[in-house]
Amino acid sequence: MASVCVGPEFEVDDQRRLRVALAGRPTSAVWPYPCASSGHNPLRVDPEAGLWAPPYPKIGQGYAKGETGTTHKKVPASWTEVDVAQIEVTNPSPCHSALVVAFVNADVDLFLPAGADARGGWRLATNTVLAIENPAPGGGTNMAYHQETTLVFVASALVKPGASAAYEYSIEVGNGQGDAEYGQVRWEVRALIFGGMS
Repeated sequence: MASVCVGPEFEVDDQRRLRVALAGRPTSAVWPYPCASSGHNPLRVDPEAGLWAPPYPKIGQGYAKGETGTTHKKVPASWTEVDVAQIEVTNPSPCHSALVVAFVNADVDLFLPAGADARGGWRLATNTVLAIENPAPGGGTNMAYHQETTLVFVASALVKPGASAAYEYSIEVGNGQGDAEYGQVRWEVRALIFGGMS
């Protein structure tokens, strides 16, 4: 009888049957999921390369921030871009496409004088964050106000394996009246990059 040598990835049981050696020697169990094992078990066999499993998913992070100067400027009547929150991220997976979820935090200073029904507001990526008015009469109180907010954006397209992508989120001021002014604009973007988990 010919003898056969096997590597550590195989073992011969007490009945001389060749089996795959599994770490921890897990017990037998039936497929416990409601989906069919034929379509959802990730193990496959390449006719030339042999047994394979999908590459591990990878998660990455990105961060960027910025701010404008503090000089006061008149709030225009129409919506006008005054800064852009932007970030570039790289897919950490060389194998899988990635989904990007961005958390965009922005804050804008507004200054509204009394006596003129001063008003103003700001938007983030066309989403209105603040619309405020100072109804104080002449000789009343001026208002210095800011509204900080965080909006979540899910990218519409996946990032290819190992590739980079840039994202921009417009910050606008508008709806100005009564000599309202805006000052500093501040923003931060934190992004999560899910490679192989979309």
